Amino acid sequence: MVPQREDPVATAPARIRGGTIINVITILILFGLIGFGVYWVIKAWGQAGEQYMTGMVNTQKKATTLSCQMNLRSISQTLQTYAISNEAYPDSQQALVDFAGYGSKLFHCPDPNGGEYIYIPGRRPDASAPSILVYESKPVHNGRCNVLASDGQIASLTPEELQQALGTTRPRR
Repeated sequence: MVPQREDPVATAPARIRGGTIINVITILILFGLIGFGVYWVIKAWGQAGEQYMTGMVNTQKKATTLSCQMNLRSISQTLQTYAISNEAYPDSQQALVDFAGYGSKLFHCPDPNGGEYIYIPGRRPDASAPSILVYESKPVHNGRCNVLASDGQIASLTPEELQQALGTTRPRR
């Protein structure tokens, strides 16, 4: 007869199943660290996104303010051309719009909440003291109105400053 071999599995001493608590604690710590890392990344992206959006909104506001000022610069050049041709400024806003040939787009603030520019007729091109020629009807640029003076300067005034400046600007006939 063939000698029977002993089964190594049956004769091996029983393994002690220890360390399960340590494994569970290690896995909990590992998942906690991964969760904290994910939270930190999401929070950082949220703050970066907020800063990006704030920057984009501010840039858009600055762009519309600059576009408005460029409209006023074009109106200033139109007024100077009219004054050279006719030795006076136009008698009405409609005469200025007709001379410019751009239609009403140039005479409207590009801001979505902006209004029409208002031209004050009756000024002379050779006036010694600068006065307001064109101004915005609504304070849409951070609570300010853009203003074109007779000397070609463009300023941004608060509504109170605008009212004060308009009080000193009286049309001459």
